Amino acid sequence: MTRQRAGNRIGLLLGKVLRIAGPRLLVLGGLTFLALLLLGELRWVVPESTGTRSAVGGGGDTGDEVDHGPGWPHLRGPYHDSTTDAEDLADRWPAEGPPVLWTRDVGIGYSGFTAIGRRVYTQRQTLYGQSVLCLDADRGEPIWEYRYGWPYDAAGMYPGPRATPTWHDGRVYFAAPDGLVGCVDALDGRLLWSRNVNQDFGGRGTDFGYAASPTIVDGKVILPVGGAGSSVVALNAQDGTTVWASGDEAASYCCAKPITFRGQRLLVMFLQNSLALLEPEAGRWLWQHRFSGGYDERAAMPLYQEPYLMVAHPFRGGADVFELRGAESVTVQRIRTIAQMSNDVASSILIDGLVYGFDLREPQSKARRPSRGEFRCLDLASGDVLWSTDHVGHASVIHADGKLILFNDRGELLLARPAAEGYHELARTRIFEGEICWTAPALHRGRLYLRSPTRAACVYLGDPQGLAADQAARARPAGEIQFAKAFDDRWLVGGERPYPADFPTRDELVRWYFVIVLGAMIPALLLAAAVRGVGTWMGRDLRAASQAVFWTALFLAGIVLTPLGNALAESFILTWPLCLFVGHHAVLAAVMQTRRRTDRDAVPWGVSLATLAFFATCLIYFHFCRRLDLAIGWVFLLGFIPSWPVTIPVAWKLSGSSSLLSVFGGAFAAFTAFYWAVGAYVLLAAC
Repeated sequence: MTRQRAGNRIGLLLGKVLRIAGPRLLVLGGLTFLALLLLGELRWVVPESTGTRSAVGGGGDTGDEVDHGPGWPHLRGPYHDSTTDAEDLADRWPAEGPPVLWTRDVGIGYSGFTAIGRRVYTQRQTLYGQSVLCLDADRGEPIWEYRYGWPYDAAGMYPGPRATPTWHDGRVYFAAPDGLVGCVDALDGRLLWSRNVNQDFGGRGTDFGYAASPTIVDGKVILPVGGAGSSVVALNAQDGTTVWASGDEAASYCCAKPITFRGQRLLVMFLQNSLALLEPEAGRWLWQHRFSGGYDERAAMPLYQEPYLMVAHPFRGGADVFELRGAESVTVQRIRTIAQMSNDVASSILIDGLVYGFDLREPQSKARRPSRGEFRCLDLASGDVLWSTDHVGHASVIHADGKLILFNDRGELLLARPAAEGYHELARTRIFEGEICWTAPALHRGRLYLRSPTRAACVYLGDPQGLAADQAARARPAGEIQFAKAFDDRWLVGGERPYPADFPTRDELVRWYFVIVLGAMIPALLLAAAVRGVGTWMGRDLRAASQAVFWTALFLAGIVLTPLGNALAESFILTWPLCLFVGHHAVLAAVMQTRRRTDRDAVPWGVSLATLAFFATCLIYFHFCRRLDLAIGWVFLLGFIPSWPVTIPVAWKLSGSSSLLSVFGGAFAAFTAFYWAVGAYVLLAAC
């Protein structure tokens, strides 16, 4: 009978909460739904558009797409190796930096530029969707834009397109993060064909968004997809129909690399767990070498100088060098492993037997701060490290006119001389500030096209005499670019996890829980008890004030303990979920006070204010988790409703109690229910 009454009472309490807070929560939920729909987080709600094309600017040369040498038609340039021999570059830059022809906001994304003639092409994401964008190469003015889909991961850690469009024979081929692949006319952006390879072939291995730029070989669009029987697919470049599909390996983020061995055309595919050689005509697999099992990532492009093939791994995995052999049939043998060259988002470059690249000394590249490591020069034949320097940073590399052009993740542009004897820097300037830059640059007609996650710039590196008078008049030195000072909020965390996207482990959850209980709850209780003791000594009733001190101290401790704990401890600490719990309790407490009072006309405003404050807390929490690479913190936003069977009765009990021990015990029980409701989900999801 007692259990039945308790159950009925809990049911009544739940009903009261829903009646009072429900309408407000529904309104807030509706606003959130509309915001997410607008931002593209609920793409499944509205069918994806087949694409829209708009001429968003005038001017721009409508021809001239094949002069000035081979251009930069692919992510890795005309020869798929980040080198070009059609440039005449200045040996030095002025003290104030090279001339910047234009800068502009281009939306969000990591897509690079393709440059042909007097046009450049890239992909971007705005509030309204993703698109292929064509710009005038000399002015940066839009010529046309083709919208192909809703925003991708708009509120996530890495929003926007990843792949760089490819130009071939008057057409632009693009790939979207969801697996949509398409072809538009380079002249006016008119759609010629499109299809979703992830849907059509059951793609696997690109959990963070499809990132492989299309590779065109003999009239075929070569793409890693990762489906069963379709690890690699070839589409007809004219109409997008399937030419062949083969293999069963999961894909990754690295595009196909065409090479030639003893006159034979081959495809190098760097997949999730393996390296493979295919013949491009029918997709026959000639050779495969497995590196790992389960989930893995490959983003850095393979390097090739006949007969040697080198691939560099993330996760401090080093590099492997293979030798291609054979006369009539190709055989491959691994000849060495090089521990001192791990690559992730920035690929190395191979010049005359020397490898230049950034050896990443962390598991993965960091999206919120410069990555740690050293820029090195290796001898490919011996595997020896010839020199290392920490003056370059995590940089992508282009080789042209006997020089290295380096663009690092701090937004700095460097000019250096390639040499086995040591690092010889010729010039340096800053192009972007306040953003981590991962996008590889493109070079054409002496113009270097650069992107940060939100902005683009065109820097002239050619012979100063080659710049037209009107362009020279519009240009401004790189040193005169004004940057808005970005607020460095990394101190709010004071540490980082090696793999920020992974769910917390059981040990982490236990550690964070005890830090919160011992470092926040008990001190908050002692502080509240001190306030009540002072009131007793002064003959004043400070019971309400002591409870306010307790909850305020909990909230502030949830903020402060994260950077403090990470400064003192070797293991990562996260206490921010305590702030969510306090905000959630404030709403429940306001509802319970409403039910206990007889004069209820003014009280509902307290519920509304508490609900708005709670909603603001959740948004701020989400924002800083996103900015500071704490995606794992988002999971605690799921803990409110599962904890209601405990948190609601506790809130009702505490609304009529003045005992500090009762408040502490109730808070401890409610927080434990909230925290481990999430913890149970995390542990089950990890199984």
